[in-house]
Parts: sequence; structure tokens; C-alpha cells
Amino acid sequence: MTIHWQDNPARLDHVMLESDDPSNLANFYCETLRMTQTIQGSLIMVEGAERKLLIGSGSSRKLGFGAYGFDSDAGLTQLRRSLESAGITLDESPSPLFSDHAFSLTDPDNNRLVFGRSTAISNNSAMPARLQHLVVATDEMAPMLDFYAGQLGFAITDRVEDETGDLRACFLNSDDEHHSFAFFKASEKRLDHHAYEAGEWSLIRDWADHLADLDVKIVWGPGRHGPGNNLFFMINDPDGNWVEISAELEQLTSERQVRIWPHGEKALNLWGSGYLRS
Repeated sequence: MTIHWQDNPARLDHVMLESDDPSNLANFYCETLRMTQTIQGSLIMVEGAERKLLIGSGSSRKLGFGAYGFDSDAGLTQLRRSLESAGITLDESPSPLFSDHAFSLTDPDNNRLVFGRSTAISNNSAMPARLQHLVVATDEMAPMLDFYAGQLGFAITDRVEDETGDLRACFLNSDDEHHSFAFFKASEKRLDHHAYEAGEWSLIRDWADHLADLDVKIVWGPGRHGPGNNLFFMINDPDGNWVEISAELEQLTSERQVRIWPHGEKALNLWGSGYLRS
């Protein structure tokens, strides 16, 4: 059984971050991304319009898990059956935000993904920023490609390759947007960033003005990515995690073919400098 992601989309619902100072990290997201916080067992939940994070004690700059939500039980059941038939080990869900039907799995780098029913809340914010994608770094590209594209069945939208044809970045989707997950080649296995989609270019300006009022510096951008064609800028949270604010991410069509980008700054930023992970 193969899951057809555009027919049964799963979107990034929430992310769990580990931190050696969870309260400080939660306060940062509440102030910068206009979120509020509550306690979920041993975790702090911060949430705003269409965005939720869980923050728990642990090693800073470490991904606890990324949680993807389906709009229906049918999509979740189809994925479970597909993974079980492929012999992939499924574990219980560590997320307190998903129901008992949720499950989790680990990729070759031991990153944990959780799948359940979407808990998205309506967007009634004057400054929207929907939690949209998750990116990790890896020092072993081939096993990650086999897992995400071959076993999990995420669809590849763009590849970044060096002059020898080696894969340096891979963008994949689990819905009708350009990417909901990606991985970059680096010298270590780690969290790279998580991203929020504002929707319109003018909101990039508004978010940048808001952050300037808080003396939070932009560390990369504004710019435009090659893969995804989205406008963006990035900031650091207090733990050093990259946080991206994005706008106008490419929406996929049935005719869309995989694009190959040469490895270099222009693939990462059509307008200027790019951050090369390797």
C-alpha cells in the first residue's frame, strides 16, 4: 500500500524542542512570535494562531520530535498500514497533543516523527505565521533519502547537487506545498531549523518590524530561496536554534517535476549570500 500525500495531506502540526532552560525558551517564543504558554505534563506548550511548540528539559539545540497531522482518521490509518506492510517499526506517540491513535517512528539519524490527527487552530491573528516545515542536517545523505522518499514515501520536489552529482540538500513534501520537510548535508546530525509561513510578502516586513522593536536581530535575509521560491528571513532563539519566517512558498501542481539546483549560494538565496551547511 502506498500513501498518496496530496490526496491525504499531513501538515506539520507541532514541534518539540529540548532545552537546558525551557522557561527562558518558552518566554522568547511567547514574546517574539506572539504566543501564549500553558503546561502539558512535563512540557511547556506555547501556541498562537496555527502555530504550536512543545518545550522540554534536555540538551539545547536538539529536536525532541516533529509532529505531522492528518485532517482525517482515514489518512492516518492508511499511513500506518503502509508503514507496517513495509516492515517499519512503529512506536507510541510521545506527544500529549495527539490522541491514542497517533504513532511515531525514527529515521536513520534517530530523529523522531509523530503522526496523528491535526490539532490546528483557526488563524484569527493580524500577523499570521503558520508552523509549516521542519529541516534537519545530516552527515549521511543516502540513508535519509532512502527512508524519507523510499520508505515513508514523501515526494521529492527539489534536489541540490554538487558538481559530482552528490546530493547536498533534498526538499520533500507531504501535502500540496513545496516542502514540509528537508535535510541538508553537514558535518553532523542535528536540527537545522523550523519555519513559519506568514503568507504574504508584506507580512515579512511586519514581522521584521515587530522583531526590531524587540531588538531581535535578523541573522540571514531577507532573501528568496531557490527551492520553494519563498521569501524569508531567519533569527536565532536563545538556544541557538534557527527560526525562519517565510512567505509565498510555492504551491505544487500535478505537472510539477523535480528540479535540480547546483550546489552554491544562489540555490539557497537568489538575492544574495547563502549559508552553506557543508
